[in-house]
Amino acid sequence: MTIEGECVPSFMKSGLGIRPELFAPIESIDHDSDPKFGFLEAHSENYFGESIARSKLLALRESYSVSLHGVGLSLGRADDLNQKHLAQLKELVDQVDPFIVSEHLAWSAYSHRHLPDLLPLPLTTQALDIICQHIDQMQTALGRQILIENPSNYLLFDKLQIPEPEFLNELAARTGCGLLMDVNNIHVSASNIGRNGVDYINAINSGAIGQYHLAGYTEVERTDNGVSDTVLIDTHNQTVYDPVWVLFEHALSTHGARPTLFEWDSDFPDFQVLVNECEKANNLLAKCPSKELSVDKAIQPLTSSSDDLHQSQDEFLENILSLNKILEVAHTEHQHRIWIYQNNVFGAIQDYLEQVYPATRGVVGADFFKQMSQVFIQKSPPSVGNIHLYGQDFSELCHSFDGLEDLPYLFDLTRYEWALHDSYFSVVSNALDHSLIPQDQLLTSAISFNASVSLVCSDYPIYEIQRQSLPGYDEPVSIDLNQSQDNLLIYKLGHDVQCRRLDREEVVFIQKLEENENLLQAIECLQGSISPDTLSATLSLAFEARLLKLS
Repeated sequence: MTIEGECVPSFMKSGLGIRPELFAPIESIDHDSDPKFGFLEAHSENYFGESIARSKLLALRESYSVSLHGVGLSLGRADDLNQKHLAQLKELVDQVDPFIVSEHLAWSAYSHRHLPDLLPLPLTTQALDIICQHIDQMQTALGRQILIENPSNYLLFDKLQIPEPEFLNELAARTGCGLLMDVNNIHVSASNIGRNGVDYINAINSGAIGQYHLAGYTEVERTDNGVSDTVLIDTHNQTVYDPVWVLFEHALSTHGARPTLFEWDSDFPDFQVLVNECEKANNLLAKCPSKELSVDKAIQPLTSSSDDLHQSQDEFLENILSLNKILEVAHTEHQHRIWIYQNNVFGAIQDYLEQVYPATRGVVGADFFKQMSQVFIQKSPPSVGNIHLYGQDFSELCHSFDGLEDLPYLFDLTRYEWALHDSYFSVVSNALDHSLIPQDQLLTSAISFNASVSLVCSDYPIYEIQRQSLPGYDEPVSIDLNQSQDNLLIYKLGHDVQCRRLDREEVVFIQKLEENENLLQAIECLQGSISPDTLSATLSLAFEARLLKLS
């Protein structure tokens, strides 16, 4: 197999999964004298839209090869792929030029619901046909080969399944995709569902393997109906455990060296811990003898039970969101393990909502915010794979949720926090440069605000409420709800989100700009209701901050 991209790292130098928390220590490395990593790998969806994170990733691309690892396209979904998501991924791939693009043997979406977790795919012939079609669409859209990663499994379905290695080998044979062998996932799955990790590795076609992943897991013991159950959860917040290192050595001796990634996604330790894990992998890679890729194993005829994948995915999502305690389509001994997916989904979305609405959480308290989040998720689950588009309607919950009657400003506070979040991830395009357009054309050209701009008007001082309710605020709280009203203009300049307080005349002008097709109409509609100085100052703001674009 071949690996796309202009810069392919040495197989003898492991890579590190990049997260915003790791930008600073990686940027501080002296690349000329002591390069620590062979490459960096980023979760694709974290870099959709224009943001500081995307800018930093592109800057690191100047020093490191980069691979992109997708978690949200949902290749195993029973219905159609989200074409907007695929287009955003292609735009990112074209800009980053990664040497590897990968996705998962999993699904996360069906119909109008999209949950932020890698959900288990029944390995049937119907599922095989569907995911092959989706891999073909993805590879065609991107114009390159992708790799497919084996998942962590916590349950088996109560139907005849194609063995996972055979399923993956068939995917590669039919579509020409490669395989990403996640060694940690192999061990986690083997422990959880009673399989043998060595046999799994032996069954994979060497010629299809394009990358290895290493990570840490968490062992959890839980009692259901008096029966104790121990499962390994793929948490990516631990060092690599010894059984995974043993399996990795076996994979190297069986299949040879490949680009190898170490993942750590949360609860970050001292940076040196991550460096040490990568160096362990480097030592094993350096001792790996050169090995020619084996000839692909013959594909055996595949048999499995018939299954309506549409119905099963719809029911699976319903079981998660309704917090059912039993998943009837799973083997009897695994039916209670629906809690793992429920914890993953609700935990991930709640963490995200806390990041979007930090001051709201500060006002209502952590426990109450968690209750609000659960209700919101169940009523309005995400509908797309880009999680940064989720949560705009959270403010509506403030009108109907019991216990918020004494917080009349909360609705406006949530609107303000969403505006800050939405502006950060917005794409500013076709910004109007007034210096390049003749004045008569400037006045009559069709214009509109760019995607980052929003106006939040409130009867309360929400700017100070938000500022003084943020985590880490340690000064005396001094807010008088009758003290002032706030009219806040939110917009992005470069990669920075700006918030500017406007007086009433400035608000009127901004509203007229929004209501009319061009500057001349907006100015004429004011009919002298604002002062010339205000008109001039607000126009200057609109031009200098690039608030407008040509429609």
